[in-house]
Amino acid sequence: MVAANKTIETAKTLPDPITSGNPPKIGILINPLSGGNLNDVGAIRSVISKYPDVIQHDVQTPEDVLKALQYFDSQRVNLVAVSGGDGTVQAVLTNLFHHRPFANLPLLAVLQSGTTSMTARDVGFTGSHVKSLNKLFRWAADRQAEPRVIQRPVLQVQAPGHPTRYGMFFGTAAIYQGIQYFHRKVNTRGLRGEIGPGLTILRFLWAVVRQNSEFIPVVPITIALDDHQPQPFDSFLLLVSTLERLFLGLYPFWGDESGPVHYTALRDRPQCFLRALPSILRGRKGPHGRPENGYYSHNVHEVKMNLDSGFTLDGQLYTPETRQEPTVVRYGGTASFLRI
Repeated sequence: MVAANKTIETAKTLPDPITSGNPPKIGILINPLSGGNLNDVGAIRSVISKYPDVIQHDVQTPEDVLKALQYFDSQRVNLVAVSGGDGTVQAVLTNLFHHRPFANLPLLAVLQSGTTSMTARDVGFTGSHVKSLNKLFRWAADRQAEPRVIQRPVLQVQAPGHPTRYGMFFGTAAIYQGIQYFHRKVNTRGLRGEIGPGLTILRFLWAVVRQNSEFIPVVPITIALDDHQPQPFDSFLLLVSTLERLFLGLYPFWGDESGPVHYTALRDRPQCFLRALPSILRGRKGPHGRPENGYYSHNVHEVKMNLDSGFTLDGQLYTPETRQEPTVVRYGGTASFLRI
């Protein structure tokens, strides 16, 4: 059973690039260092060269992204394509929602150009980024393909000692440790797509079955959901997201409230783990995924955490400057994504 507030994937009022009847003005951001572009950026540039009206900018840092978006706004771009990984998409969302270079948010088209591309697999184009770019440009020219606009809430993340960021997936405890393990042990083998994260999660699940606390140390967290009182919590896993599909098609959220932000947490050494796992990975509480067994899932507007751990936002790693102040993850607005 998917959570009751699962995001409706067709906008009631479609953005101007869809409704105006005029060809969209397209700007494309290319991160040449993203996993999918490292050996294929020449093919992307070759496609773009056939469309002289398309504006392209190479970006590597959030500052590069902001400058490119400001230029796009001056050129009246209303559709921004992103050829980069999850971190590049995070930089785009952060600049759009925090620095506001556009008076009206542009429509976004996200290509699978990263190592994992979890955001693109949920709200972006499916398949090869080169084929996707060709598909986008053909649609812009002839409007014969039927587009779909997917609207998703976006997370705003405020952590002590860090600037405000916006993204789609936040994780701490085993999620943070898993990303570190992935970069240290798995990504160095050149694995692309969802294979690497899949192997990582299998390794961590095996550690839980064996109750190997050395491999997955307990993370003490004081946590408050919305207006509830803060509660201490020894966490094995905690994630907050607005995506409806995580890697390998997982959807570990089963809250039935109406909030826009999905939250799931597992306490240290949850009970009936092997029996609960198949259901909770598909968004079902099942007979074992109950709070008394250490499984929690809600749809909320805000999560406040005093962390003794780093965290990941869309694959990028951060460490709060202090646990005395909370790290706050909340609903930060809604973005519109094009899929053809």
